[in-house]
Amino acid sequence: MGTRASFYSETLRRGIYILIGGSTFCLSAFTAIAPSGGGPALRPGFGNPAEIRSRPFYLPCQYSSFADDTALYAVAYRSAEELIGGTRAARGAGVSSNGEAERSGRIAAGTISHHLFIRNLIAEYFIGLARYVHPKRIIVIGPNHHARGHSPIALSQLGWKTPFGFVEPDMDAIRKISSSGFASVEEEPFVNEHSIGALVPFIGRTFPGAHIVPIIFKKVTKSQDCIKLAGVIAGLMDSTLVLASLDFSHYKTSKEAEKEDVASLDVLRSLSKERVDEAFVDSRPALLTLISLCRNIGALRVEVVQHTNSGILSHDPRVACTSYINTFIRN
Repeated sequence: MGTRASFYSETLRRGIYILIGGSTFCLSAFTAIAPSGGGPALRPGFGNPAEIRSRPFYLPCQYSSFADDTALYAVAYRSAEELIGGTRAARGAGVSSNGEAERSGRIAAGTISHHLFIRNLIAEYFIGLARYVHPKRIIVIGPNHHARGHSPIALSQLGWKTPFGFVEPDMDAIRKISSSGFASVEEEPFVNEHSIGALVPFIGRTFPGAHIVPIIFKKVTKSQDCIKLAGVIAGLMDSTLVLASLDFSHYKTSKEAEKEDVASLDVLRSLSKERVDEAFVDSRPALLTLISLCRNIGALRVEVVQHTNSGILSHDPRVACTSYINTFIRN
């Protein structure tokens, strides 16, 4: 009996040692990736050591979708440039360019998909955008797909690692928006949030040096807060472009999506705050904020530059698809 008790005692003792050792290893591993007072986490523009240590979020930056895959985006840009070249050649031959005519008025805002299935079209959109604007600040608003975090409207103030280098935050604008009380800085909701992460590489590639203000909305966000936030953003429009990261009809066949898009297009073209609930879109709060902003600054001309759905592009009309309505909105 004494031998058995001794055996159990020794086993328990070894188990405790293993538990303590494992906990120490996990703590060491966490400390290795958490920001510290020096080292690679302190890249230029990131912040001082005291500020970094005060943040509850342990990553030194946010990561874009496929943050290390330069080829993914480079191929998309090459395909887009070839497509644009073909369109220009067709124009010279007298063939319709499908609405690509030059328009007057500054582009102040727009809607753009965050679905990387159409990354070639997203690249084409950004190439076209760069023909007209050279923003110093880009405010990206979109859905908080996973409803993470405490605030209905969340801001990120970290830099974003992309295949084309870091895209830095506009801290002045972020402070002004957060101090308004309608949005709060919360980093955790932005981890793997593709409404922002999918677009940041295109911003870095097309507008190097531009700073960003990422804002995401939960579905429960109050309409009055969206409208008031739009008023705050309206005061930040100097050298600023606002992009609403939105996908439209979801989980319908191609034909069903086209019918829903008719309603969404009517809402977009009307820029009516009262009709936002008629749109089939993944973030009505983000759409309401965009429409309210456009009303505030007098950007009332909506130009649809791309409109399709994944059923059409995949040549499968029966698949449950996503639709895309990408626009420029001009003063």
